[in-house]
Amino acid sequence: MENNIKTFIASEAITEFSVVAIKNTGKVGLPTGADDDGIVGVAQRTVSAGDAVDVLVYGLTRVKASGAITFEATPVLQAESDGEVSAVASGNYPVARVLPNINQLSTAGAGEQFLVFFAGAFTPRA
Repeated sequence: MENNIKTFIASEAITEFSVVAIKNTGKVGLPTGADDDGIVGVAQRTVSAGDAVDVLVYGLTRVKASGAITFEATPVLQAESDGEVSAVASGNYPVARVLPNINQLSTAGAGEQFLVFFAGAFTPRA
């Protein structure tokens, strides 16, 4: 049995498919940025502060782009402070890998959803 979704309490308003991190309150909220090593998953629905939120902690999920992303050129992603993702930069934590398909090979701009394999923040990119 797989247990890839865990329920947390939101420390702030969180929108569906936002990357989230553990806060010092034990709740989850938006990450402080791409160097946040407390990233734990991707919220699966929109919630208000204090609500229970289901968070995918490992596996396939949709996320939101922070801008244009070309999947072939930049398949490894980092989290941004608004919960969206972008191409990982040196010194930042990779959290997911793009899973392109023949119908979607890139994103045009911020907020566009696409499929990724989320693995979490482990080692910063050199």
